[in-house]
Amino acid sequence: MSVETLTALSVTKRDGRQVEFQKEKIQRAIEKAEIGLNGTLSDERMVVLGRIVEDVLAEISRRFNDTIEIYEIQNIIEHLLIEDGESALAQEYISYRVDRDLRRKNQLDFQWALSRLTNKEASVVNENANKDSKVFNTQRDLTAGTVGKIIGLKMLPPYVANAHLKGDIHYHDLDYHPYMPLTNCCLIDFEHMLGL
Repeated sequence: MSVETLTALSVTKRDGRQVEFQKEKIQRAIEKAEIGLNGTLSDERMVVLGRIVEDVLAEISRRFNDTIEIYEIQNIIEHLLIEDGESALAQEYISYRVDRDLRRKNQLDFQWALSRLTNKEASVVNENANKDSKVFNTQRDLTAGTVGKIIGLKMLPPYVANAHLKGDIHYHDLDYHPYMPLTNCCLIDFEHMLGL
């Protein structure tokens, strides 16, 4: 497979989805690492990074024909960054990836989620402005909701859970659905129901 035909390659994501290979994502990931390392992205560094991206694409096209795992792409990037003498950039790239992997894993970890609640993180205790988070009943509801969300995320198809965690979609009432056949928000036609 040549670099020009890499669009025929599909990538297996962490959640098992198959997506079209996009070389721009490799460029973007390396550029983010550069900015994370140096705070900026100069024209001369763009040239250097462009050459590294071309090396990565050439390696992928040489080794893979149909499908590539996301981890294999990451390993190739890391290897070629180090091989090109960009060990600090490789370390930044690895750190960013490990941090993202850890955050992704923590989203499904009961201890981590409950510690956010007990530490009274604003995004957790103030998620519903209609509830006073200092009241015991609300704290109990938040605890149950935190556990329920993790159970719900684990029950959803991985690509749906991933889309929810990334913010691409919002799975409403995840704190008690899908594991319980309940919904909080539904528009009931009371006039019809009560025969008015």
